[in-house]
Amino acid sequence: MKKILLSLLGIIFVAALVLAGYWFSGWLALPEKVPQQSEVYQQDFGNAAEQAMAELVLAQQQQQLPAVTAAVAWRGQLVWVGAAGYADLANQTAATVHSQFRIGSTSKAVTATALARAVAAGEIDLDSPISQYMPQLPNPAWQNFTLRQLMSHTAGLPGYSENTDRMGAIRTLLKQRNFPDVIDALALFDDSELLFSPGTDFHYSSFDVNLASAVLQSAMQQPFLQYLQQEVSEPLQLGSLSADYADRLLPNRVSFYFNHDGYAKLHWPVNLSQKWAGGGLIASSADLARLGSAWFDADFIPAAIQQEFWTPQKLSNGEVNEQFYALGWRHFSQNYLFCNKQDPLSRTISFVHHGGVSDGAQSWLVLYPELQLVVAMNANTVKENYCDFAGQAARITRPFLQQIAPDWLVPE
Repeated sequence: MKKILLSLLGIIFVAALVLAGYWFSGWLALPEKVPQQSEVYQQDFGNAAEQAMAELVLAQQQQQLPAVTAAVAWRGQLVWVGAAGYADLANQTAATVHSQFRIGSTSKAVTATALARAVAAGEIDLDSPISQYMPQLPNPAWQNFTLRQLMSHTAGLPGYSENTDRMGAIRTLLKQRNFPDVIDALALFDDSELLFSPGTDFHYSSFDVNLASAVLQSAMQQPFLQYLQQEVSEPLQLGSLSADYADRLLPNRVSFYFNHDGYAKLHWPVNLSQKWAGGGLIASSADLARLGSAWFDADFIPAAIQQEFWTPQKLSNGEVNEQFYALGWRHFSQNYLFCNKQDPLSRTISFVHHGGVSDGAQSWLVLYPELQLVVAMNANTVKENYCDFAGQAARITRPFLQQIAPDWLVPE
């Protein structure tokens, strides 16, 4: 044990030295003027798109984002997509409406979409013990988990910081090991202790959704990524939705950055195969908006399944969980757009959403069911305060609300 601890301390020390050298070199100044692209798909929204594009460019400049894209869809159709900034600063490669970004935990909503398809097909039941679908579970404490508990973060699994599987915790932090199969990645936390008895409490964790993807894979007898492609990407024609493969050239994938005081530097290489389902996918803003819109299509996801996945889940004591987390989505009701409390609306609205923070990227996907309005936004850096990012999406949304639902807005 002493030798193992000394070895781990040595690895950490060397890593710290490498990180220090990395951090103080390679910074590039963010340009004052950047390329822009705006695509309007419904000409009736020309004025709203123009205002939204101005807000997008302002967001790119004010938030010091190397690149940012956004998309708006209404009643199942794209209305507008915009891009501002550089996909790659060193090569001066412009971001486009097709640029692919890491979407972080927005991957959970994508995974929920695949799972909803399986539930709708009668292939899987949310309340059956997962051992029914995956008999060879690596931890016997998981036998009676249900997919409902996993997708609502009420199963009791730890998060990254609570993981008592020590070697797994280190590998999770480093993100350098490749896991060719979602079942392989369970080794990162299969020796960890549970935080609480299933169903009794809430704790947000990507491990929940990673395990859910392994259960889905076992139930469908098909690799998770292949099932995702077959049931989500292909029918919706989402050409940008993919795993963020560390070893493959993806022509539209942007570069990812740290940013500070008007400068940016490349994020170090990472391998996100440890968490495809919970946080390892990439997509364009346009395709995220298309995916969100598909939830309003009863032929793609029946209305009863939609409502089940969008209903905040209750704990065993009858209380709704603290984050109003449903199944792969959060579902809020409030009288302002997310992170835009300073501009109250005229009424309380309902919105279904998920955001994501990854290595050098942020993502936001929000659906307004009453209007069948969907907004997606992505950037290739991370803001410390998530609302600095998502608040910009609210300002992009307002011109479209002015046209679609002017009664929602309070007159200035």
